Amino acid sequence: MNVTYFAVGGLGTNCYIVSDNSGHAAIIDPGGDARRILNAVKQKSLTVDFILLTHAHFDHIMAVEELSMATDAQILVGAADAPMLYDAQLNLSTMVCPTQAVEVTAHRLLLDGEIIHVGDATLTVMETPGHTRGSVCYLGEDVLFSGDTLFAGSIGRTDLPGGDMTALRQSLARLAALDGDYTVYPGHGEETTLSFEKAANPYLAF
Repeated sequence: MNVTYFAVGGLGTNCYIVSDNSGHAAIIDPGGDARRILNAVKQKSLTVDFILLTHAHFDHIMAVEELSMATDAQILVGAADAPMLYDAQLNLSTMVCPTQAVEVTAHRLLLDGEIIHVGDATLTVMETPGHTRGSVCYLGEDVLFSGDTLFAGSIGRTDLPGGDMTALRQSLARLAALDGDYTVYPGHGEETTLSFEKAANPYLAF
């Protein structure tokens, strides 16, 4: 699996373009800068099949509609976050950007254990509620796209609507229980590894 990423939008959300060797791709968390993302897709001659969301806060979805229209990609989100995706008040876009309120309907709602085929590459959905009710991570062969569930040295906040620290701790315990090691690509900040976070992140020390 090939991974390209860059920070987008006002909060520097990490947007990822993942692809197989045949040119099929998915875009994870396009939080803004749609033209920049599309240019990267064009430069790599990729066919975007999916837009995958780790959760539905505004800073992860601002470019979703434009990208879906430009690429015909299907929008996928954790089932419990679907109401946030199509409600600008719940996804906080109306509060932060009143003139750019985002209300989008997903093509597919994801549940734990579902497998997404990006060409020959696969990602498995892990439900990881806590930052939001419908937060999910995407697990590949040696990669983990953790959204705002797990950061390098830290975790996502739980003081926004839908946040739940008890649920987040349970989700982090699931991640800590994974066998093997993974490169962790979080929703904000630097990449890390799961083995390092197990050893150094106090929130994964159970």
